[in-house]
Amino acid sequence: GALDEGTIEMLGMFVDMTEPMIGKIQGTYDEKDFHALMELAHSLKGAARSACANILGNYAAELQTESENKKDRPDLIENITNEFARVKEEIANMKP
Repeated sequence: GALDEGTIEMLGMFVDMTEPMIGKIQGTYDEKDFHALMELAHSLKGAARSACANILGNYAAELQTESENKKDRPDLIENITNEFARVKEEIANMKP
């Protein structure tokens, strides 16, 4: 079924708010700042889950745990970037 306009608008806001976060995650990862990465991953997890972007939320949760343990996971950064791009496209296609 089609989503109501309010829901689509909220998902659009999720994309606008999350996009800079994805960029920061990449930058923070490049600097190997695991503490900041853990905090960003935690924020992303909450945002993704509230937008029902569960795959993205799961990657973010995994990144949060791995960063806490100072584990270097370039694959997770790539997964998060790709999954966000997919979610963003999906949301863009919902707009009437």
